[in-house]
Amino acid sequence: MTYILVSVAALGLVAYLYHVNSAMKRVPEEAQKLSPRRWTPEEVKVAYQKVVENPINVNKSIPPKQSRRYVVVGGSGLVGGWIVQHLLARGESPSAIRILDLLCPTKEILDLGVNYIKTNITDELAVDTAFDHPWPESVAQLPLSVFHTAAIIRPQDRMKMLLFLHTKVNVDGTRIVMNAAKRNGASCFVSTSSGSTLLHSLKFWIPPWVKIPGRAVQLLSDSSPAPEKHEDFFGNYSVSKLEAERLVRSADDLSLNFRTGCIRPANGIYGIGCDAAMTITGIYLRRGTSPSWLHHVIQSFVNAENVSIAHLLYEQRLIEQSQPGSTMPNIGGQSFIVTDPNPAISFGDMYMLLSTLSKTPTNFPPIQPGPMLVMSHILEVYSYIQFKFLPWLLPPISGELAQIQPSLFNISDAFFIADDSRARKSPEQGGLGYNAPMTTMEGMCKQLVDWNKKVDLNSIVVEEKVGPLRVTEEGVDVNVVAPVKKI
Repeated sequence: MTYILVSVAALGLVAYLYHVNSAMKRVPEEAQKLSPRRWTPEEVKVAYQKVVENPINVNKSIPPKQSRRYVVVGGSGLVGGWIVQHLLARGESPSAIRILDLLCPTKEILDLGVNYIKTNITDELAVDTAFDHPWPESVAQLPLSVFHTAAIIRPQDRMKMLLFLHTKVNVDGTRIVMNAAKRNGASCFVSTSSGSTLLHSLKFWIPPWVKIPGRAVQLLSDSSPAPEKHEDFFGNYSVSKLEAERLVRSADDLSLNFRTGCIRPANGIYGIGCDAAMTITGIYLRRGTSPSWLHHVIQSFVNAENVSIAHLLYEQRLIEQSQPGSTMPNIGGQSFIVTDPNPAISFGDMYMLLSTLSKTPTNFPPIQPGPMLVMSHILEVYSYIQFKFLPWLLPPISGELAQIQPSLFNISDAFFIADDSRARKSPEQGGLGYNAPMTTMEGMCKQLVDWNKKVDLNSIVVEEKVGPLRVTEEGVDVNVVAPVKKI
């Protein structure tokens, strides 16, 4: 009798896991309606050739020169790097731009005369010293704007006891930078937040009669409510970013001429630039072979250059609205989600584009999501025991394996579709006037053109190992699944 009961229970468990696995592989009807058409190899080849023959020029979309000083915190990263390049492109003086980062910017940026100070934003003295560093006499009297794009991303963490690993950089670091900005007379402070602050955790362990994981489809806009309980966030990263966002937004003060706001890039940030190797597309290209269970998942992506332009637009609006007699709606202390100007794409679309256009072998063999989800819970239990009770005995999980924990599935398997219609409204309507110049297909083709040129010059290294999928939210941000990055 015991054998029969055990056998029945085992069969029931297998049947239930098969049900969960099948549910994770379905495309919800709502997501299909919002993004009904998939890319074809023919159209991505045409788009690629257009980028080769007529390189995309976003300069016409960059707001005009403001003749100010600029501190770009995280200016050696992807979004921060583009902010610096766009400031230079519109004519701001290189001597009026200062990068604070742990990593040094490119030699090309330094050769132009942009100042760089190695800075750890969790060190208050280091931040104050970097802000207090004298400016060249020719620009010392210009008003000051600060762009804060730095963050740490550990996508595997969702347990509350590990929250401090994020808050030290993302919350305390933001507070330290903002206080230094205020003390140095900054009148504009724009911070990179994340669209993931609005993302609710998914419910994969569904009843047998339910066909789709709970909260599988999430249409996120600026009016979407953020999670309230810790366990409802996708992970600790989004908890910390929302707390930092609230700090920045609440600091907006028109009477003191300290204007603040946040840009929320939609989930996956990609593109060429200083930190392109750490974007989702860059990681896939370097790795060559990336087993994946996400071919069918539909999400919004956003190019780093579009994100940079959104930051500059917000600065322009805050400056305009701070002028005496301005009749523009006051949008200080707010957040704006931004994405590419096209319907959300599937991971399969991206996989097809990369494998079709890359001069290096790139492929994405499908794997089943259910077993990976089960494994993620096992790894999380081990991580909990190791961290909480036996750090002296058990080795911590490291490398790619450490990221295969439940919080990864909350963001990678969500049909995350961003609505940036509010940012696209005109300034007179309370928007940013955001009109992203680059679609996702164009932006990814631009990255492939850059990648293939480097292949021809033998200046890239492709990893030969095969491992679990990695998913990104860069912007700061923001590689949502990438090696730990901090400043």
